[in-house]
Amino acid sequence: MRALDHTAPLADSPAESLSSTIPRPRLVEALDGFSRSGARLLTVWAAAGAGKTTLLAQWRHVLEARQAQVFEIHPDGRTLEERLLDLALSLSGEDQWVLIDDVCAMLDARGVAPLLPLLSSLGEGTRIVVAGRFEPSGFTAITSLGFGVHRLGNAELAFTVDETVELASRMQVSLTAVDGEVLTLRTQGWAAGIALSMPYLASEPAPSTAIASFDGDQHQVADYLVVRVLDSLAPEDQAVLMLAAAAERVPLDLAVALTRRRDAGAILGRLSRRNTLVERDSDDVFCFHPILVSYLRAEFRRRDECAFIQRHQAAAQWFADEGAHDAALEQALLSHDQHVIDSQLERSGVELLMQGRSAIVATALRHLEQAPPTLSTAVIRLGMDVPTFPDRIGAENRLIVVQRLLDSAAPNARVRWEPLVRAIAGFMVEDRDGAEHALEALGGYLRATPLESLDAALAVRAAIAWCLVLAERFSDAEPLLRYVQAAALRASYSWVYLVSTELAATLAARRGDWQTANAFDEQVGALPFDMKPPYNRATARATLLAVASSYSRCEPVSFVPARQIEAADPTGSDLGLLFHARALVLVAALDTGASPREPLARLLHLMRTQGDDNHRLVAALAPRVHYWALTLHGPAAAGQVRQLICEKLGPGSTEALTLRLLAPSRSEYAVERALTDALESDTAAWTGAGVVHGRLALASRAYESDRAAEAVHHLRLALDVSNTFGYAREFLVCGGQGARLVFAAHGTLGEAEPYALHILDLAAAEHIEVVTEHGGAPTALTPKERELLAELPAHQTVAEIAAKQHLSVNTVKTHLRSIYAKLGVTGRSDAVLAGRRRGLL
Repeated sequence: MRALDHTAPLADSPAESLSSTIPRPRLVEALDGFSRSGARLLTVWAAAGAGKTTLLAQWRHVLEARQAQVFEIHPDGRTLEERLLDLALSLSGEDQWVLIDDVCAMLDARGVAPLLPLLSSLGEGTRIVVAGRFEPSGFTAITSLGFGVHRLGNAELAFTVDETVELASRMQVSLTAVDGEVLTLRTQGWAAGIALSMPYLASEPAPSTAIASFDGDQHQVADYLVVRVLDSLAPEDQAVLMLAAAAERVPLDLAVALTRRRDAGAILGRLSRRNTLVERDSDDVFCFHPILVSYLRAEFRRRDECAFIQRHQAAAQWFADEGAHDAALEQALLSHDQHVIDSQLERSGVELLMQGRSAIVATALRHLEQAPPTLSTAVIRLGMDVPTFPDRIGAENRLIVVQRLLDSAAPNARVRWEPLVRAIAGFMVEDRDGAEHALEALGGYLRATPLESLDAALAVRAAIAWCLVLAERFSDAEPLLRYVQAAALRASYSWVYLVSTELAATLAARRGDWQTANAFDEQVGALPFDMKPPYNRATARATLLAVASSYSRCEPVSFVPARQIEAADPTGSDLGLLFHARALVLVAALDTGASPREPLARLLHLMRTQGDDNHRLVAALAPRVHYWALTLHGPAAAGQVRQLICEKLGPGSTEALTLRLLAPSRSEYAVERALTDALESDTAAWTGAGVVHGRLALASRAYESDRAAEAVHHLRLALDVSNTFGYAREFLVCGGQGARLVFAAHGTLGEAEPYALHILDLAAAEHIEVVTEHGGAPTALTPKERELLAELPAHQTVAEIAAKQHLSVNTVKTHLRSIYAKLGVTGRSDAVLAGRRRGLL
């Protein structure tokens, strides 16, 4: 048999022609691994459009470049037996390769039997590569000839993200790495799907957005699927495939129910073995390719919309009966029928909210916006805002509507929804008096009404705990919260667990027990949440906690998840975590110090508008915001920050006292004493970060007052808290003041010395200057000196600065000499440069 002409077209479809435009070195490595193994047979079984023919062409060019003798066999009307007989006459010598493409198309009724003597007669120097859509019946007889077998399949041929992006680039389609990841996931790396997406994406003004609408119902893809996949199937196989493909993952029992055929599993299993874009996993679940599913779904709807709706309604009921409420509501949404969506939302909506799967609930509610409100949808829509209620006025109006619907509801509907309405009303309470009234009402209702539903029982008890905290009945709230946490965790109600844990942590922080609050955060971090998008409320909260913890410990961390969560819910209405996500991103920007003005302004706005519901976050932000307000805008702005912190956290909190100590005051000794007492009693801090900053402020004040031993004492305690609970970042923020204090005390810190060295290493990695040009540790400037340093960049005389600061000229000169000495410089311009390097300007 003659070798195939090098100029002959090799791709068996336009899709494979496109996929051949990029090299795929990892598949050449697979060929090399086969060559080194000593095996003589390599099989490539993969679906239509996976790129088999293109792969063989690439391997042929590689082998011929290495001076190997290559023979190719592909369908041309003759049988494979005839082709091999001709080829046997041409084979001689070593390093020969036989590449057989689309083997199934060249077999006759006898199958592979005639090939056995021909293949076994080939010399030991001949390697054979066989490709096809599936392994032909009886092929095990060939693999048992003793050749040694290597196998490649769909997974190995699937495009990687990098290959997708490279193909897009060569096709002049602009895709980011994230776009490439989304497209690869959407097509599962199927070469034909990716290749056929390129003309469509190239024609769209915004390819990134267009990826979401690319599916199997695009006419080029649909034509390919019909011609290359579906037309080769028997009519009954096509019918089973269309009826069963309600979702990408269909359990065997559901397939039987949807097709009403006992042999549905056998038919789908046969299609799976034949690589018809269907796979069967170990749990008897059939996995349909997303491109195939989208085409079959659209075609089914075109043929019979009533049957289409009934199919998805039946699938929704099946999933709900199995407890898979997210899959059930997804099936209802796929029906495009408001009645089906409303019915399924009534059954699954509360459960999904408690699990934290608010995104799919929000999607269902959007589909029902134009429909008359029902009691179930009204309650669920209101429940979306629990517990923060960002639009409180709108929530109160919606509660009135819910009450009216409840009053006119049937008795069984009242039994189902009244406890949830009462619970939501309890979460809407804002003050102590309202909490006392709500507790009386909820307690009486709970005593008089048996609640058989777990979601209702948990909702009412969580609302009671909320009101107990507002009523400052902490000793009653704590055991109830523990009960709610345990029950929610056992029932997989992730959002209820997170809300109750956050409430318990806030309760602990309210009484200054930041260590218990920290322990609650660690409990959440230890849970096995799937921290990958798309996020629900539970996974988003857990992801943000994990990112914040890693950042606080100065561990390698990506803020992409925080940005994704912020982008996925820009109003905070779906995930309820806008403050958390946005604050985390802004803090990272602020800490770099590159362009601090915008993140500072946005953080201040968040603290003012949403700080009442996020005390612990406000406490964590306080030192940074105060430092940058003073640095950028002067004492008046810093004073406003101190006032804000006092309003949100209380004037006696560790955080408020720390900021007061950092401000010039005639009562500095009293503030220092109050802060020391608060830290010693360990009952006034909202967060461990507040304890670290409090100790650092006391250490700085002790150094300024020549009390070195006392300063070292406070530094040791700050380092101990940081080491135990993971607050290394706090030594690097605010211009690295904490790291400079550690450097100043280096060698006198006793058991804290190893961790102090760790802090200094982190400071060096962050390029934070901890030593002056003269070799000494920079001494912290007093608040007044920092005010005067901020005046130096402007072209002002000493007299003008003195008049502006209401000081005498001699006093200003004295302060300037002190500033120059502490910064290790000799003049104004050098002081400005040093101040900028240290983050003071």
